[in-house]
Amino acid sequence: MNLLSGAVATLLMIAAFQITGGNASRYFAAVLGLTISTTTISYLLIFPALIRLRYSQPGVERPYRVPGGTAGAWICSVVPTFWALLATVALIWPGFGVNWFGAGGNPNDDLAALSFSHERLPYELSQIVPLAVIVLAGVVFYFLGGKTRRETIDAPAMADVPVDHAEPAP
Repeated sequence: MNLLSGAVATLLMIAAFQITGGNASRYFAAVLGLTISTTTISYLLIFPALIRLRYSQPGVERPYRVPGGTAGAWICSVVPTFWALLATVALIWPGFGVNWFGAGGNPNDDLAALSFSHERLPYELSQIVPLAVIVLAGVVFYFLGGKTRRETIDAPAMADVPVDHAEPAP
């Protein structure tokens, strides 16, 4: 897995250098944006999991509880999911939301801060292409792991397996 990870990282680095024209500042901005957006994208699935687990497995004991019952769980799920979505969109599309709610500004100023002034397409390619590759790899591995998931579901749970407490034979 480490070799595959290294190979993918190398290919993405070469592609990013090509897109950024070898400019270290642009490369850093593109890689940092991609790194942060992959984290915020994961939060888009992590925070709503609280609600899903509350409804699908309500009786499972957990080491912690969100106060406020179901309403508290919804608030603690929806609010951070909204902010993670906003952060993800703003990272992938710098300048998103500029001029909303009466605030002035130029969306290109956000691109200029990333060394991509008036070059939206190269920046977007540096974000969307690697994200598409990551999603494609995830989908491929999901389907490749289907057999393993089915075997795991068919296997008895460890709690159901009887434990023999007899003394071991000498």
